[in-house]
Amino acid sequence: MVRIKQFLSVGLVVLAIIGCGIKVDLPTETVEFDPVFGAGDTSYIRISPDWDSSNGYAFASPWDIIVGADGYVFIADHNQASIHVISTSGEEVINDDYGNHFGALSNLIDEAGASIFPQAIHQDDRLNLFIADSSNRLMVWNQYLNNVGVDSMATSVRLESPTGELLWVVGFDSINALQEQDWTIDSIGWSDENLDYWLAPRAFWNASDSLEAIEVERYFIDPSNVHVTGVSTSGDQCFVADANSNAIMELQYVPVALLLTARGDQILVYGGTITSRAVSPGTGNGTVNDPRGMIHGNDGALFYTQWGENFSVHKVGGSSGFEYGEDDIMEIERYEMASDVSLDVLGNIYVADTGHDRIQQFNPSGRFTFNIGMNRVLVDSTYSDSILVGSEYEYITRDTTYLVEVADILDGPRSVAVDATGVVYIADTKHQRVMRYRLSTELDYTTEE
Repeated sequence: MVRIKQFLSVGLVVLAIIGCGIKVDLPTETVEFDPVFGAGDTSYIRISPDWDSSNGYAFASPWDIIVGADGYVFIADHNQASIHVISTSGEEVINDDYGNHFGALSNLIDEAGASIFPQAIHQDDRLNLFIADSSNRLMVWNQYLNNVGVDSMATSVRLESPTGELLWVVGFDSINALQEQDWTIDSIGWSDENLDYWLAPRAFWNASDSLEAIEVERYFIDPSNVHVTGVSTSGDQCFVADANSNAIMELQYVPVALLLTARGDQILVYGGTITSRAVSPGTGNGTVNDPRGMIHGNDGALFYTQWGENFSVHKVGGSSGFEYGEDDIMEIERYEMASDVSLDVLGNIYVADTGHDRIQQFNPSGRFTFNIGMNRVLVDSTYSDSILVGSEYEYITRDTTYLVEVADILDGPRSVAVDATGVVYIADTKHQRVMRYRLSTELDYTTEE
């Protein structure tokens, strides 16, 4: 049955029409109504099949969804303590023909053996997959290292001074300081112990670390009460949304180890340290209140959603921002629990409007363009009008219908992502599935099955 709350927007249409002399009946049940629109209708159409249990997928609670750097779809399954990796053709991947091994993501555990229940994920251009579990830490897992393997880790470095002096050094701070004084690396000491640590999810940032906690407190944040609910990266900075202190923190990448891969490459791996509070608490434009999903645009702008008042979607930095009263995306009453934001290659903006069971799309300027994940429903109605005949009015009625959009497909979608071809992936959380949509104007559209 169609739920009452899904007709709230329809009710507003009814009230407006009655005021003009038109009486509209409430929509009837739409379970069997699943319209297909032609290529010229410019609407989002559903790609079959859904990724759900009836088609062999075992999601318990798909919480966040991203499209990775190589096109794989990563789905954070909050209740299963796992991240599913699925190809665009719909195949769940553990090992692929390119050497990728995703087995460590199927059962997420930390260094202490405790389960990690992912709430938000993000992948940077180094193939670091960041995992936030609403605790005061941020985990990371590197896809490249799991592809090529790790041969050994540097335990010490011997540097040579400009005058020929040799010195063995442990610690990246000391190495960097000497290199800034024109010391050069002469040789490296390697060890093959504890290499599995770098192949498993590990802590990228931990507010409970004694030294890091001191830095966090400098920005008036309680390190023990940080709740990371969103993550995004830009260059050598990682941004984390803290829903408890109502702040977005900027973390700087810092090298923590030098690894020698099984292919013979020497690569640095990183941790994070707080360098600023990028967005501060507040209820106005450009502040943050109970933040959730995050993403960076090509111009460096940070987009984020929040559950707190007043504005559900924000954009800070970059070429230009959004203005209240001018841009649709800033309308205060437009959303209920905006949980995620994503961008496509053209800069269009997608917002997971969780409480309204829909995805909203906006153009790069913030003007509303489409709802995604909604049905078009024909509403039976009666049109009433009056005609002046001689000196008297005669009243006439006509039966007619109106086409309205009804949110009777999704149930609490928490996340949205878009791939390079324009396919929209939706984590339909309460239905325990992932749905896919594509614009009907895409002339090359074909179903995969």
